[in-house]
Amino acid sequence: MLGLGCAQIFGFDKTYEPAGGVSGGGGAPDGDGGGGRDSAADGGGAGVGGGAAASGTGGATASGTGGATASGTGGAAGGGGGGGDPCEVLEVMPGEVLSLSMIDDMEDEDLAIPEGDVENPRSGDWFMDHDESMEGIHEPEIEADLMSALDPPRGDSLVALHTSANDGFRVWGAGVAVFVNSDDYYDASAYRGVTFWARAEEGSSRRLKVMFVDRQTRHMGGICDNENDRCNDHFHKHVTLANDWKHFKVPAECLGQEGFGEQFDAPALDQLWGLYFSFGPRQEFELWIDDVAFYR
Repeated sequence: MLGLGCAQIFGFDKTYEPAGGVSGGGGAPDGDGGGGRDSAADGGGAGVGGGAAASGTGGATASGTGGATASGTGGAAGGGGGGGDPCEVLEVMPGEVLSLSMIDDMEDEDLAIPEGDVENPRSGDWFMDHDESMEGIHEPEIEADLMSALDPPRGDSLVALHTSANDGFRVWGAGVAVFVNSDDYYDASAYRGVTFWARAEEGSSRRLKVMFVDRQTRHMGGICDNENDRCNDHFHKHVTLANDWKHFKVPAECLGQEGFGEQFDAPALDQLWGLYFSFGPRQEFELWIDDVAFYR
């Protein structure tokens, strides 16, 4: 199974047990994925978002003292988040226009991504990745079959990436990834973030982890302390899937680390290795992804 081959290539034979967290993957001598563990398995969002404050206080202050009433108690105390916080709503809204640079629309049905901009070319492939739990089953068996025909089509889109797994992965989980520069690192600093379409089948986990793997956090980047297991705490954000297609956007400013590895001020978009779309341990899932793009 080629998915297993990728997991072996990117190896996950180490786990982390930080205080208050579930053990997670990454950190093997030649491993990239996993990115640690969810702080609350697949429930809640404590400590995983980054960007916005945990109290969601954007817009109104935490005490809710804004507004125009004489008592100064206008608005919902502590509600906040209504003042245009880019990390609060991670779906592209109707009528919202984004300037896109397509990473892959999947229509050619192969694993390689298009070269992209002439002056800043991209080169890479999609691959499956998962931890080495003995009871884990990750589909499809042949990695080339990741690209699947849509029935019915999603508008003009006829093909999307399709993958699934049982709940047998117990370390960091499983998912799919794409690297965007097979020779070095890609300069994505001209973009605000990543956008994509996705949905989950009935019965699937809904909590999808989107990771930006850059040179700072990657174990082979030469920046984080790999000898002491301080790498692979990748910048990430979770989105919540539905049975129907949703158009998501993940701004780079909303990304955060989990805290088990070496900490950095912000993702190094000018040295981006790739993107991971994964689910945590013990999470059964069936995922569709389409039209993955950078956006300005």
